[in-house]
Amino acid sequence: MTKLFKGKTAPARKVDTLPLSFNRHRVYILPTAYGLLFLLILLAMLLGSINYNNNLGFLLVFLLGSITLVSMIHTYRNLLGIKILSVSAKPVFAGKTALFKFLVRSESSHRRAIGFTMEKMHSEIENISAKTDETVAVKIQTRFRGIFSPGRMTVWSRYPLGLFKTWTVVTPDVSCVIYPKPVAGPFRFAGRQQGGESEGNSVQQGADDFAGLKQYQPGDPASRISWKSLSRGLGVFTKEFSGAGSASVMLDYDAVGDSGMEHKLSRLTDMVIKAHNMNAEYGLMLPGRTIAPDKGDRHKHACLKALAVFGLNEQ
Repeated sequence: MTKLFKGKTAPARKVDTLPLSFNRHRVYILPTAYGLLFLLILLAMLLGSINYNNNLGFLLVFLLGSITLVSMIHTYRNLLGIKILSVSAKPVFAGKTALFKFLVRSESSHRRAIGFTMEKMHSEIENISAKTDETVAVKIQTRFRGIFSPGRMTVWSRYPLGLFKTWTVVTPDVSCVIYPKPVAGPFRFAGRQQGGESEGNSVQQGADDFAGLKQYQPGDPASRISWKSLSRGLGVFTKEFSGAGSASVMLDYDAVGDSGMEHKLSRLTDMVIKAHNMNAEYGLMLPGRTIAPDKGDRHKHACLKALAVFGLNEQ
């Protein structure tokens, strides 16, 4: 899976198939900086005991050395046998925090202070109960629109004494859609009849069925103002009704204006959100691609994803 931001792709990495169990071939262990210092102190104590033939010194060195060995075994076994069952991520808007949720299980004992780190971000430290599926949420701050794949994740632990660090590296096959950051502005659209004839910003009016909302214009009857949209902070809109030839809204890339591509995509993102919140039937017209009018969460995601990957190398 590649990482896609601003049209740039990173080299593809070999991904791990889930579920994945941490066996002894994947788990590594080394002393920490504190562990190395502690081992040097033990060595100095051992040399001093040999030099002065101090039996109590030998006893203390061997006692602390035994504790160190037991600590190393517990640190290694704290990570060994953990299983990652699945991973998922919901789409977010650029600039927001992407949340990657890992379903993790320990088949045997209770695991303590397990760290999960992705993209050199702040680590999430979790305890994992024995024979229980736990959800671990790893956060990554996003910057640009696109399809984001986080790459490698390091699972690690220093439990119980912090003298040793054990870790393994996982490359999950997961990606997150990063929508363009919405920019508020006027709700501009092109009306399209069901028969396919474009009529600019006009909507065929009637009195049978509710057709959607339009931006309020001075002189529109107060009885048709959508107070629900106003209370949500979407702006002032008036209700429109149509007969058999009801109209749908087309959000057009070329109708946004002469601003840059990123600003146009951000404006269209805001319009898609507003049209969805108004429960209007809307479509999306982009250079080289048209999404037919529809409504619902699935249609909203399809439009926002099309805006997210527009103009990038990979779609």
